[in-house]
Amino acid sequence: QQAMLQELDALRAEVARLQQDNAFLQQDNRLLLEKINAALDGTGICLWQGMIRTGELRVFNLQNFREGDMAPHFDEWRAKLHPEDSIRAQESYFGHLAGKVPFYEAEYRTINPQGQVTWLWDRGRIIEWDEQGRPLRIMGAHIDITQRKEYERRLAQQANTDALTGLLNRQGFCQAFDINAFRTPAALLFIDLDDFKVINDQLGHACGDRVLQRMADWLRSMVPASALCGRYGGDEFIVYLDEEVTPARMATLAQSLLARVVEYVPEPDSALRVGMSIGIALWHTPGMGFNHVLEVADRAMYHAKDRGKLAWHLLQI
Repeated sequence: QQAMLQELDALRAEVARLQQDNAFLQQDNRLLLEKINAALDGTGICLWQGMIRTGELRVFNLQNFREGDMAPHFDEWRAKLHPEDSIRAQESYFGHLAGKVPFYEAEYRTINPQGQVTWLWDRGRIIEWDEQGRPLRIMGAHIDITQRKEYERRLAQQANTDALTGLLNRQGFCQAFDINAFRTPAALLFIDLDDFKVINDQLGHACGDRVLQRMADWLRSMVPASALCGRYGGDEFIVYLDEEVTPARMATLAQSLLARVVEYVPEPDSALRVGMSIGIALWHTPGMGFNHVLEVADRAMYHAKDRGKLAWHLLQI
């Protein structure tokens, strides 16, 4: 019995020692987390760990995120991925787990239950394997890049947008045209405002700017939402359409634009008016180059000018 008591006392002492060691470890863990939070505070960088076999995910510091924002399991993280980014992000992740790439890295969007979109830059690598060389644990960091992406979007929009009218500029229109060039049938309208220089010279550039802005308003209100509208330069405008494109519909649109400009008075008590010549190129072959269709639309526009300053002409390619 004495031996049993001694053994029990030894077990109690061992438990007490282990409890003390555990308390020390917890304290060390708290201090490490405090150091991590202090070092990364304000950087937006969040450190994370994934247990590959169980799918458990843990984020060590939340930064600007709130409790519940971070997915606690791989399946939940995958479910939050934006559909356009999901495949690319997962290919990088599983490619790293399979040893195809030295690390996992991806930029992607997540969507929360309220529909809010967050952009993340994410990077990690395996740090632990089992005896058979299979990955057990992965660690990495991600950072919220939503503001950066929004800034890049605004810069791109400014680079591709005409500041006066809000329409696409030449660069933006060409890029958008190339993306949509496979759709047919399609048409390109090339519109030139006749006598615009006279408006600028006699009524002033402020009045000229209002004329250009009014023209942009007409285009936005009169063409389908799928159309591309741009200010090609000066008093020249271009419109690309690929929805219900027929010669009859293009004729109706051109006539409607001419009717608007006939009724428009750029300045009260002035006899000056703005003319408009419209050239239309229409084609049915996919992949037509922008320069080619623009050349045809420009040629059609000069045919319209030959008929007067309020006319349109259509050429089929």
